[in-house]
Amino acid sequence: MAPDCRQAAATAALAAASLGHARSLDRLSQGLLLLALAALLVPGLGATAGGLLLASLIPAGVQAYHAFRCGLDARLFDHWARHWPTAGSQPDADLHAFDQALAACFGMRPGAAGAPTPRPLGDRARGALRLLRRQALALACQGLLVLAALVTHIV
Repeated sequence: MAPDCRQAAATAALAAASLGHARSLDRLSQGLLLLALAALLVPGLGATAGGLLLASLIPAGVQAYHAFRCGLDARLFDHWARHWPTAGSQPDADLHAFDQALAACFGMRPGAAGAPTPRPLGDRARGALRLLRRQALALACQGLLVLAALVTHIV
């Protein structure tokens, strides 16, 4: 196995393992969402607390979107990490074929406006990890809004 394939497989495996944490962030967000929805059913909640709880639904939706995208990317990177160590694999050719398939799937011609541009694996991994950071940020916003709602209701 060429060092290029070994490094590409290691990068893909590391990205897949990191993106696997999106599932636990999503579960925490779902717990906060259930808490917010249950708190909205409390009689005499107050307008401020109710507004904060309703506002927490927005970052919950953003977080859910990012969790979905992270899950897709985790499976994709995991596939690449398992596939590339095999004899005769060519990571650059596989990435190019993936880009062409992605463009064809959405009815775009490669190179046309809006079509995905070819990116090296390192850029793809950094972009996928940015999704995970955005998911964590959305979860933090959701948690802060739920906490603020609970504090305003208690005080």
